[in-house]
Amino acid sequence: MAAIFGPAGTSDSFAKLGYKNRLDVPEYVVRMGLDCFEYQCGRGVNIGEKKDKLLSEKAKEKGISLSLHAPYYISMSSVEEEKRIKSVDYILQSARAVNAMGGNRIVVHTGSCSKISREYALELAIDTMKLAINALDAEGLSNVR
Repeated sequence: MAAIFGPAGTSDSFAKLGYKNRLDVPEYVVRMGLDCFEYQCGRGVNIGEKKDKLLSEKAKEKGISLSLHAPYYISMSSVEEEKRIKSVDYILQSARAVNAMGGNRIVVHTGSCSKISREYALELAIDTMKLAINALDAEGLSNVR
């Protein structure tokens, strides 16, 4: 597989070049000579399925691969089980969205160690990741990485 390159989100140049909304992203990426785009959902997955499909079609037309950045507030290593379970839900939301866009990759920050050891944080994050993978598989989203 060849390497692909593209921006994570849009910079000031997006508007300066006259682009107005996310459906313009594929053309913007091609204009820069790149071939992928990471859609930013750092503050939550708030995109509609209808626009996801349109973006998917436009990206395919231009040969652009799409990925998605999951919310920053995910905490896979939280000592609070409720936060870890909610993190699995945020991962599922992200996977559904990227799948609707025709992509298959999400970027997830696992969270911080906070006041626990790195070893314990890793143990919790691994357990949460296993839950997330099982949830993705159960929902038919095992294609999402």
